[in-house]
Amino acid sequence: MNDNTINRSSNVEDTDNKEIAAIRDSLKKRPDGSPRQTIENVIEVLNNDPMLKDAIRRNELSCKTDIVKKMDWRRRSKTFTDTDFNNIMLRMEKFYGITRDKNIKRAIDIVGNNNHYHPIIDKLESLEWDGNSRLRYLLPRYLGTDESNYIFEATRIMMMGAVHRVYNPGCKFEYMVCLVGGQGAGKSSFLRLLAMENEWFSDDLRKLDDDNVFRKIQGHWIIEMAEMLATCNARSVEDIKSFLSRQSETYKVPYETHPEDRPRQCIFVGSSNNADFLPFDRTGNRRFVPVMVNKEKALHHPLEDDEETRAYIEQCWAEIMNMYKKGINTKLVFNKELEKELIEFQKECMPQDTLVGIIEMFLEMTDEEFVCVQMIYERALHHENCKPKQYESREITSIMRLKFAEQWEEVKSHRFIKEGYGTQLAWKRKKENGFEKIEKDEDIPFKQETLENLKTESDEMTGKSK
Repeated sequence: MNDNTINRSSNVEDTDNKEIAAIRDSLKKRPDGSPRQTIENVIEVLNNDPMLKDAIRRNELSCKTDIVKKMDWRRRSKTFTDTDFNNIMLRMEKFYGITRDKNIKRAIDIVGNNNHYHPIIDKLESLEWDGNSRLRYLLPRYLGTDESNYIFEATRIMMMGAVHRVYNPGCKFEYMVCLVGGQGAGKSSFLRLLAMENEWFSDDLRKLDDDNVFRKIQGHWIIEMAEMLATCNARSVEDIKSFLSRQSETYKVPYETHPEDRPRQCIFVGSSNNADFLPFDRTGNRRFVPVMVNKEKALHHPLEDDEETRAYIEQCWAEIMNMYKKGINTKLVFNKELEKELIEFQKECMPQDTLVGIIEMFLEMTDEEFVCVQMIYERALHHENCKPKQYESREITSIMRLKFAEQWEEVKSHRFIKEGYGTQLAWKRKKENGFEKIEKDEDIPFKQETLENLKTESDEMTGKSK
């Protein structure tokens, strides 16, 4: 250490000592001249002490208290720890004569809350867009997707949703983009880089009924749900839909008295190696946005040049932020045309619905004007002389309502006397283009010879008029 370094260090210490003495003099005193052990006095120290001022801040993403400056003691992370508290206690006791730990703890909470910050917003606000559009090419470049309006909108909605979630925590956002393709395509690596910081990404969400689910999503921005949809059944897919629709979690911090609603600040992105990853659901999987990836078509693997990928992704975020601030294309929904395309992609990612095809063939072949669940169960599905179980009845009813509403009109009650079914919920064949279906030739009001006679008379009249 040279003389200049020693002098600078000495000057800093002298300045600090003068500031500490001034703070000590400003504290409210007891009659005997000792400082009062009040929250107010502790706040005065925390806001003005040369080492502690501007150091304690509440992280609005993690909802934890951080220390954002270098301290005199060894630290292992930004998050406030017991070691930090003990060292602050020591400093309070040594320089200011304040020793009441409960009031020190309360003051730290107040000061941190007053000095809150949001690391993701700070990062997004710091990005400067160079004016070159990259958003449209992001997924084709690194994951080998098609370069289409659908892919562009899926990317825009995903990233715009992430921006909305940090600026407006708890805002409604129900879509989950699902990256679908074989192993080695870089899906998880891409999502980790998309989050910009490793700590803002998580792939640890495995169960939705876990009591610790809040802890697993808190403090993260991009959360990958890997293979969860591919392995779930009909009941669990409803749980996933409900989970995605949720806008906040109510969480009681250990040792705190009052539970707190924590609005969501994250988005969820699915990933799967299976092309038919979507669970079978006739009511629709509108929340899930399939995006097919192909590593053979990708220009670069996300990890090929980590620095270049990060720079490209940051410019995409800067582009999104430019749109967000200017109010350009900020809606979190597909337009009607792309919504139809989305539905077709969803169908391609679901197992084939063989039951619909069987029922459709029966409806096309039957001459019956009215059909019911029992008839379809017996004649289409060949379960003769037995009644459908409750879930089977619901399934047939659902198919008739969702798939054949245009051809068959639902009737609340119809008596099936000759079939012996009694009064049932039924469906009546609709007229085709406004005309009744004719089964026999003699029922036709105008036979062929009548039509030919009319044509001859018309030709003769036309000839006379000429």
